[in-house]
Amino acid sequence: MFSRKSLTLPPQLDWQHKDEPALAEWSLKARPYNTDIANGIAAFFLIVQIPCLYWLLPSMASDLGDQLLIGGLLYMVVMSGAFSMTHQTTKFAYRLTSSGLEFCEWKEFPEWLPRLLKWAGGITGVAMLMLATVHPAALIGAIAGPGLMGLMYLRMGTSSQFRRMHEQFHQGFHPWTDFTRMIVFRRRAIIGLDFTYFNPMSDEGKGRMIDTDRLLYCRKAQLDDLITIIREQLPESTPYEEAYIPIYA
Repeated sequence: MFSRKSLTLPPQLDWQHKDEPALAEWSLKARPYNTDIANGIAAFFLIVQIPCLYWLLPSMASDLGDQLLIGGLLYMVVMSGAFSMTHQTTKFAYRLTSSGLEFCEWKEFPEWLPRLLKWAGGITGVAMLMLATVHPAALIGAIAGPGLMGLMYLRMGTSSQFRRMHEQFHQGFHPWTDFTRMIVFRRRAIIGLDFTYFNPMSDEGKGRMIDTDRLLYCRKAQLDDLITIIREQLPESTPYEEAYIPIYA
C-alpha cells in the first residue's frame, strides 16, 4: 500500500475486485509514449524559434521594445502549442491483489484548454492590434498567433468528434499466471510484464497468439517495493531483467 492519495476514478471505471484486500495500489499521471522523441521535438521548437524571430521581427516593428513584446507573445503562443502536443499525460491507477493485477487508465478532454486558448487569443490579439497602429506589419503576428488560436478554440468548442478523439477510458485485469517475464526500466520507473493473448482478427481473420506486455507506470520511490511485491506473486521461474523498454505510442 502507498500513502499517496489516489486519483478518483471517473464514473466510467470501477475496480472489478475491490472486495479483495490490496497488496499495493497507486495512481499517477504519466506520459505513455517515447518521451525522448517528444522532448527532442519540444527542444527543437524551443531553439529554432530564436533565429526565426531574429529574422522576422525587424520587418514587424522598428522599436526594440515593440520587437521584444511581439517576439515574446509569438514565442509563448508557439511553445504553448508545442507543449500541448509533446507533454500530454494519461491518468493511471493500479491495484495488486493475490488474484492478480488490475488497472484503469483514462484520458479526459481538458476543459481548461478551450478557455485558455480563448483568453490567450483575445489578449494577444488586442496587443497585436495595438502594435499594428504603430507598425502595420504587426498585423501578420495578429493573424499568425491569435487568429490561429481562435480557430483552434472554435474547432474544439464545436466538435464532438474532436472531444472523443481526446478521451479514453480503459480498464482490465490479469491473473498472475498470465505473465511470462518481468522487465524493469529504471530510468522511467516502468515495470513491463509480458503475456500472450489470442487475437481472432489477425492473419485475415484466422486468429493467432500475440506476444505483448502490460506496462506499469510508477514513481521512482515506489519502484523497488513494487518489484518485491510483484516478484513474490509470480512463479519463481519467471525471468526477470532490468533493461530499456521501447514504448510505441
